[in-house]
Amino acid sequence: MPDAQLLRPVAVFARFLTGLAHQLDPAAGWYGVFAQRDPEGLRACLDGRDIPPWDVVESMLHDLAADQGEHALRSALPRARQLHARALADHDAGPAGRLALQERLEAMLREHRDAGLRARELQGAVWAAAGTPEAERFARELAWADDDHTRAGARVAELRARLAALALAADDGRSGPTPGFDPAPGPDPAPGPTPKARPAPRAGSQAEPPRKATGRPRGARFAGLEPTAEDTPAQVPGDPGRAPRGARFAGACDDAPQADGPRPAAAPADPEARRAATDTASRLARLRAAGDGGLAHAELCAAVTRPAPELPLLMAALEQAGLGFDVATFLWEAACLPPAALAAAADALAAAGRTADSGTLLRQAAARPVEEVAHIALALLALDRAGAAGELLTALARARTPQESAASAGVAPDTLGPLLLDAAERVSAHRRSDIAHALRLARQHADP
Repeated sequence: MPDAQLLRPVAVFARFLTGLAHQLDPAAGWYGVFAQRDPEGLRACLDGRDIPPWDVVESMLHDLAADQGEHALRSALPRARQLHARALADHDAGPAGRLALQERLEAMLREHRDAGLRARELQGAVWAAAGTPEAERFARELAWADDDHTRAGARVAELRARLAALALAADDGRSGPTPGFDPAPGPDPAPGPTPKARPAPRAGSQAEPPRKATGRPRGARFAGLEPTAEDTPAQVPGDPGRAPRGARFAGACDDAPQADGPRPAAAPADPEARRAATDTASRLARLRAAGDGGLAHAELCAAVTRPAPELPLLMAALEQAGLGFDVATFLWEAACLPPAALAAAADALAAAGRTADSGTLLRQAAARPVEEVAHIALALLALDRAGAAGELLTALARARTPQESAASAGVAPDTLGPLLLDAAERVSAHRRSDIAHALRLARQHADP
């Protein structure tokens, strides 16, 4: 065995990773999940044929801490970060490094968007199944989908940082990136954001792994490799040339409700609002380049709460800064706004010409509790957005049971009942008949 100093950095890191793996239980913790989920990908990393994303290394280190104590983590973490960074730099400096990174980034952007949509669908299923035996199963699946979404976001940030390092090296006239590239800077990388309904995570991990990884929905793959045809997800609604995916969006592009009429021209954007949007996008770009996904997500969540007219400005600034993938996350978070604020956001997006984004926001909002969906529809009507309210109710009628759809109309039967029947008609005549029957039953129970 040659001396470590004579080995390529990729091989040195592979030896470190193998030594770490030998200290872990292959049937427990995150290492057990990785071993069961993608044994070939794990073997490729241990053999030095590939390099795992940092979130995988970090999870294995926290497995070590669970077994041997926090002192083991503090001891191993700095060396792991250093060796991982050097291995990535060496790997990316190859002749095909840039192209491989770009292809992997495109695939991981799709993984991130798809995982966000899947999590939103499962959140709706959790709400709909509240109090039933199915609720616990949906909650477990939601936790895994949230983990997929968080890991995919972290990997997108890591890949962007690696591409940025290559660009910097090219500008400096060097043949490869600097050895000090670090996708996870700082003394102890912070975990990603903790979405709702997730199991209590260990420090630094995304979700508590089960002892058996059976029945887990597919998602971001272990090593961040190019997905197979089976694993390649469709893009989110609003992406050109691609249809939305999943039962919740079945037929979402067909027979759309009549669009709202022309609106008065919006007043020119306040220069201060434009400057604030640009500043926010710049901060997010710096955080993404540094691999600090947790702070970037927090910045994005704070931006969602800004006045509705500023939201289209921020989304445009994100796209101009090369952060188009954050627009999907932005909409995902905006779908959790209070009903009046969400309706105002959808109105502002449509008024700014971002009708596809407005539609995506409304379809995601249809997964919320049906009473909240009803209040969103009423808020849209108050803004003279009857078409948007119809789009929201169409998504509701398509995604939820007839009984749940009828329950939404109970908030304001005279106003929402006719609109809901029109929305159900756009789904199918059969769905309209089912919802009409559910509405009649609801009225009978309300007036015995």
